[in-house]
Amino acid sequence: MSLVNFIKLFLVVLLSSAVSIFFYRHFFVIEQSSEEIEVKERTVLYWYDPMYPNTKFDQSGKSPFMDMDLVPKYEDENVSSINNKGITINPAQIQNLGVKTVDVKWGKLNYDLTFPAEVAFNDHQFVIVQARENGFIEKIYPLAIGERILKGTPIADLTIPAWVEAQSEYLALKQIGSTKNELNSVIERLRLNGMPEEYIAQLIRSGKVQTRFVIKAPISGVITALNLRQGMNVTKEGVIAQIQGTNPLWINASLSQSAAELLTNDVTFFVSIPAYPTHQFVVNNWIVLPSADITSRTISIRAEINDDENLLKPGMTAYLNLVAQGKESMLIPSQAIVDSGKEQHVIAVGENGEFIPKKIRRINESQQIAAISDGVQVGEHIVTQGIFLIDSEANISGALERMAPLPDPQQSAQSSLHTH
Repeated sequence: MSLVNFIKLFLVVLLSSAVSIFFYRHFFVIEQSSEEIEVKERTVLYWYDPMYPNTKFDQSGKSPFMDMDLVPKYEDENVSSINNKGITINPAQIQNLGVKTVDVKWGKLNYDLTFPAEVAFNDHQFVIVQARENGFIEKIYPLAIGERILKGTPIADLTIPAWVEAQSEYLALKQIGSTKNELNSVIERLRLNGMPEEYIAQLIRSGKVQTRFVIKAPISGVITALNLRQGMNVTKEGVIAQIQGTNPLWINASLSQSAAELLTNDVTFFVSIPAYPTHQFVVNNWIVLPSADITSRTISIRAEINDDENLLKPGMTAYLNLVAQGKESMLIPSQAIVDSGKEQHVIAVGENGEFIPKKIRRINESQQIAAISDGVQVGEHIVTQGIFLIDSEANISGALERMAPLPDPQQSAQSSLHTH
């Protein structure tokens, strides 16, 4: 064999070996990798809709309940029962969910509630002006219904014959030297007939009969009725005017029945008026009216405020702000509560990191904080973020059905008192 042929043969063998090695490695590695992938591929147990976790599907697709893709349930992330109560979830999945927890605390809820209200007249300051004796009007002053009037402002000048007659009798008795008792009896009769003290004092001081008497406003306020004409007769039963006081005023508000327990001596009320946003009116005193509204099922509050600047008008819109604290109880964020409509529960974290659903009883709620009783203890960790999917897992595994029942409310209240 010549050298040239030998070299050619060697090159052919070398090339054939290289091609064989290439194809062997390529197809073997691919086949081996496929087998490894198949080994490492996660096994899907079923698909489900997180909103309806109890309904399982054999294949992926759109949820028939919601416009969203079904979620696979893998075998390696299947939950396992802990003491027949809790569930465990893969730590990686917990991290992906961004699970956060808080401690159950003991304290009081802070309430800052606002209720629509209305400015109203203070009926305790309503007065009726009468002549108190029969007479007639000599003069009327320029007044009209709806106008403000100050205390002591003249309303009308009257002539009252009975007062004139009694004054004349008094002066006649005094002139003939009658006893003090006789004079005092006439003065007392003038008082009983309604003659103002200032005119009685003027009679005693001056010794002259007064024939014209000025009827004045007894309080400051608004004229709500005025029945006067020049020269008309008046009777002691007749109404000359009606005046409604305007300071202080009432604020009438309707509160929800859930706020009834806050209406103690420690509650503070403030009033704001949209027409005067920079003013805040302090409530002097308030009362709860004895009956609730049948239609709205609300309770009525009547608060009293001062209006020294005469800013407010009855009928104006107002808001009653209630600031108070509730009774001591366990406190948790409102977002930690899962409410099914029939019951409420939270997801607590056990000693071994398991998630345990526990029934609780929500007492009240304010500013995204809920007051609860039963089910958990102070210092216990509960889930506040990522709770939705954990709750779905608990529902799927049946952990929700194994939740311990709540104790009797009276027993739990006594237990809380002994504990805290």
